[in-house]
Amino acid sequence: MLKSPAFLGRLFRTPAAIESPRMPVVLDKSPVLVAEGLTRSFGSGDTKMYALKDVSLALHRGELNLLMGPSGSGKSTLLACLSALLRPDSGRVTAHGRDVWSMNNAQMEEFRLKHCSYIFQGYNLFPAFTALQQLEVVLQWGEGLGRREARKRAEHVLGQLGLSNRMHLRPAALSGGEKQRVAIARALVKNPSFIFADEPTSALDWDNGQQVMDLLKECAKLRGAMVLVVAHDHRLESYADRIIRMADGQLVRNASPDSPKRPEPRKNQTRVRINEFEFANV
Repeated sequence: MLKSPAFLGRLFRTPAAIESPRMPVVLDKSPVLVAEGLTRSFGSGDTKMYALKDVSLALHRGELNLLMGPSGSGKSTLLACLSALLRPDSGRVTAHGRDVWSMNNAQMEEFRLKHCSYIFQGYNLFPAFTALQQLEVVLQWGEGLGRREARKRAEHVLGQLGLSNRMHLRPAALSGGEKQRVAIARALVKNPSFIFADEPTSALDWDNGQQVMDLLKECAKLRGAMVLVVAHDHRLESYADRIIRMADGQLVRNASPDSPKRPEPRKNQTRVRINEFEFANV
């Protein structure tokens, strides 16, 4: 279980960090991720199918965006094209002012390591690595940290996600919910600019699903990350700053939730407000 009020501030506070109150980020109006005319097809000839058809959108830092639509509507393909994992047939993706798909392989790898974090529906954990090693390798490769500092930071984040007693276990020995929390920790340990999550709550019960969404929401608000979440569960809509709907490879409607109502606090849970933001006290 996630621990204590204002757990996000402690989650991102490394042992060497200055102990000062964390204020909400100051957001500018310029988008940090822009897609223009994205098209992506699969197959050829009579079997050719279009997953994306001329999709354009702009995403901002400090926002949690929910990408919704029926199965086969192109949600996961759009997420993959935006996150530098799948090259579109045509169109352009600009991140931090850089044309993502004009980068060479080395530049692309550096961009993903430095700026992007991914949470996959299937966890995508290394079978031979312990939970602790899953995070250490991200910090050593992505940020160039030494082994000692990487371990200290990884232990800190896993501890805040309630995995202190499980961090030396490999994925085969973890439950589905524990594996998902390891995947969340791995995504957040390097404080990314962009967080891409494909059905991050699908393997979790509702209580744990809410914890994941609380964490992603607060990551956007307190760290200024752009968060894009693919989801089917309409209960998650209340967490979104913006809902992006897709059908047949195209955007149907971009909307902000109408007077969103947060889910009722879970049993034995209160909520604490700090600096105009609400935190779970589990």
